[in-house]
Amino acid sequence: MIAKSFGEAIVQMMEEIAKQIPNAHKKEPVRAYLTGGGAVHYYCNARVSDDVDLIMPFVVNIPKDLFVVWLNNEGKLEQVHYDHTYNSTFGLLQEDYEDRAVHMITIEEKFEIYLLAPEDLIVSKISRFAQNDEEDIQNIINTGKVDKERVYALADDAIRVGVGFREEWVRMNLDEVMEMFPKEEL
Repeated sequence: MIAKSFGEAIVQMMEEIAKQIPNAHKKEPVRAYLTGGGAVHYYCNARVSDDVDLIMPFVVNIPKDLFVVWLNNEGKLEQVHYDHTYNSTFGLLQEDYEDRAVHMITIEEKFEIYLLAPEDLIVSKISRFAQNDEEDIQNIINTGKVDKERVYALADDAIRVGVGFREEWVRMNLDEVMEMFPKEEL
């Protein structure tokens, strides 16, 4: 079935993943956290992606070729695939991100999908800081749903305990992110 929007395509993909989760998990559902362009789309409706990035602490046998076809605003077909190469340890995350995550949907009582909180989504994009990350961060900031000091505190904490990146570069990226917030009026 062709999804009518990018958001619907993500939900259809989550439904396909749920089919791989045993019903025994109805007692304790598998939790997953949507990040990347998919999460940005839910907060901003400003971007679509050709892949879906999930943080999932349980191992689920997700089909290697999982994708969903969807109809964009121009009436053209696009597809989004599950990114098997995504690994949250390559990015920056403050360790309590799960506590701030926003519930999106529960499927068949056994699969709970959460969105990273907007502040955590910004933090997750600071270490790579590619052009689309900068655009995503600016779009999230423009929603007015994030607090500058909260983003700084979460990012600072993640940087202090994180590994696998050059701290001085990530701190420079964080400084740039702080400059993206509107200037406070006196």
